Amino acid sequence: MLPTMSFMTRLLEKSSTTGLYIVSSLISLIIISAIFSSCAKDPGQIGYVIQPEDSKLNVAFTDTSSIYAYSVLMDSIRTDRLTVNALGSLRDPVFGSTTAGFYSQFIMSVPGKVFGESAVLDSLVLQMHYGGYYGDTNSTLTVHTYEMLEGLSGDSVYYSNFQGPIGSNDYSNYSFVPQISDSLMIDSLILPPALRINLTDLNPALGQKLISATEDEMEDDETFQAFFPGLFVQSQPIYEDGCIVYLGLTSKYSMLSLYYHDDTDTTDQKLRYDYIVATSTATVNKYEHNYNTASPDFKAQLIDGDTTLGRQKYYVQGYGGVQSKVKFPHIRKWALKENVAINEAKLVLPGIDNDEFFGAPAQLSLVSIGDDGVGVPLIDQAEGELYFDGVYNSSANKYEFRITRYIQSLISDTTISNNGLYLFVYGGSVRAERYIFEGNELTTDSTGIKLEILFTDL
Repeated sequence: MLPTMSFMTRLLEKSSTTGLYIVSSLISLIIISAIFSSCAKDPGQIGYVIQPEDSKLNVAFTDTSSIYAYSVLMDSIRTDRLTVNALGSLRDPVFGSTTAGFYSQFIMSVPGKVFGESAVLDSLVLQMHYGGYYGDTNSTLTVHTYEMLEGLSGDSVYYSNFQGPIGSNDYSNYSFVPQISDSLMIDSLILPPALRINLTDLNPALGQKLISATEDEMEDDETFQAFFPGLFVQSQPIYEDGCIVYLGLTSKYSMLSLYYHDDTDTTDQKLRYDYIVATSTATVNKYEHNYNTASPDFKAQLIDGDTTLGRQKYYVQGYGGVQSKVKFPHIRKWALKENVAINEAKLVLPGIDNDEFFGAPAQLSLVSIGDDGVGVPLIDQAEGELYFDGVYNSSANKYEFRITRYIQSLISDTTISNNGLYLFVYGGSVRAERYIFEGNELTTDSTGIKLEILFTDL
């Protein structure tokens, strides 16, 4: 009996030891797992507890930097060799009146053409393809047409205030309501919408001159342009509402057509010869702004030079009319913070509600002002249009520009001139649009011009 009892006792002792080992192992495993689980923090938090307070990166936002803007008149804008020519007049209750016209030379569709002594003039018609409009198309416009006395140079630069010599004869004095959407039936063909002006209704002299051209005068385009320098087409100023139409002179649907018949032809067949405008042909747009009828606030700021009025509102206008200066007078104070990185600097430009007929520009331009007063492209513009922005946000009625690198450069290098920025209409050579901005003097229902800065304190 004793041996048997001894064996059982040893067996129980062994089983008890094994059970305790297993339980002990399980408890150890749970404790280790808990320890690792508690250590599995977000990668961004690793070392955060032991990181010195003065070495942590602090990201912050501010939109309280001092900023203001005011408007100034532009002298003119370059308008030679444009893809769009303009004609018309409009009366703006804020900006006064704007009148548009153009100078254009022509080339021959077939060089060396001779009409002959039996050719009889029927009419001379200027046809111009519509490419868009700005303003109220229900307005009646009146257009005047003159022969240029001197040609244009294809190698020269011309601006919107160009004044070329013209003859005294007005060949049109033609009134019309722009039919932007109506097709034309010409010579049994249906053509896209175009403006047609008969230049022989008042005076046939120009038509007679062209049909009487000699073989030498029609030898080549250079000789022909010396014989016929071209046309100046100008709208008469309008005194209410108004419209400016955009014309495509280089379109295949635009031409100066000489209609005639041969007096010896018993069939009395109607003939036509076209003079055209090619992409290489010299043209110049002419714009005239009259601010005498502008609003009092506008005239006080831009004519009288009261720049403090920019606190309430400031302006831009295409066609070489108005641009604004944007200033950051205290931006250098950021340099006192020393190690500051600008993550994003966004210039926010909210506007005042626009007039029914005078829509906002599709896009604005922004450049820095050099020491000589000339605009210099911003380094941020090289980041691409989607980044730089400047496109009109119709739902919020505002524009925005990202100028991060520009602001960082002013902070990092205090030797860089801080002359501010020019703000103007993108493509203002061919765009007549205008816009009114909110200044920095806020009211209960405005947000005002702001510089939103997201930065890191290094």
